[in-house]
This record gives sequence, C-alpha cells and structure tokens, in this order.
Amino acid sequence: MASEQEKFIYTVDRIIESVMFENWLRFYFITSMTEEKDEEEHLFLLIPEKAMQNIEKEYSELLPMAQRLNNQELSFEVSQEAVSIYIAENIDGKIIPRDTAGSVIDSMAFQAQLQLFNTWIQLHQDQLEKGFVDFGTWRTLFAEWKNSGPGKELEEKILLSLQKHPAGQA
Repeated sequence: MASEQEKFIYTVDRIIESVMFENWLRFYFITSMTEEKDEEEHLFLLIPEKAMQNIEKEYSELLPMAQRLNNQELSFEVSQEAVSIYIAENIDGKIIPRDTAGSVIDSMAFQAQLQLFNTWIQLHQDQLEKGFVDFGTWRTLFAEWKNSGPGKELEEKILLSLQKHPAGQA
C-alpha cells in the first residue's frame, strides 16, 4: 500500500503531466490564421487526425484534453481552462479525494515542478523546435534533465525560494 507521501507525489506528477501535455499540444499544433475582416492574427490549435489517433492510442488518459482544445482559438484563458477541466474531470475524485486538487496545486512541491518544467522549456526550446518530438519523449527528456545535476540544483534553489517566499506573501 502506498504511503500518503507516495500518493501525493503521484498526484503532483499527474497534474504536472496534464500541464506538460497542454504545453506540448500548443508547441507542435498551434496554427496562426489571419481573419480578413480585422487582419488580426489568431492562434488555433489544429491537431491532425493521425496525431489524434496516436494520442488516443498512446496517451488515452490525456485524450479528453486534446479533444477539448482541438480546433479552438487559443488564449491563456482557454489553455488554463482546458487543464483545469481535465484535472477536475480526470484526476480530482478519481485518483485523489474529491476537492483536493487545489491544495496539491498550491503546494510547494507542485509549484517547484511547474517552475522546473517552464525553465526546461525555455532552456530547450531551440532543440524542441528542430523537429516534432512525441509527448512520451518530452516526458523522458524532462525527467532526465530534472534528475541531472543542473536540474537537481535548480530544484533545490526553487524550493528554497518558495520556502522563503511562500505564494501569497510579500
């Protein structure tokens, strides 16, 4: 039987995975379109059918998020809502007790992992843009970097910073 700490870490990992997946979708399937009437650029998430089939086959637990976002005009709010709905419908009350996802998201452990992931994206953006990288490889590359010397060092610094300056405090 898993300990409470193991369950908590598993939950953090699943929620981070959902954030990573949404980022991966935007990274590879975003399309810019200009509407004639206002000539303003709009960003849409357009996932080809073959990619949707692969997501269904390889990452079926994440398919609902891909389906929700596919063919949608993107904004920060749309992306955030898709992740929140996915967590509410597929994690909260399914793998953790109902109404506890918020406390996990507010935790230092989650915030540190989120900062690590965002840093990893920034550091490796050029490499990731060279060609399509499937989501499983993204997860592996992130885990390898996170467990490397620089990744562990950064995680320690982030955790120390979060301890000194908890969210919501000046």
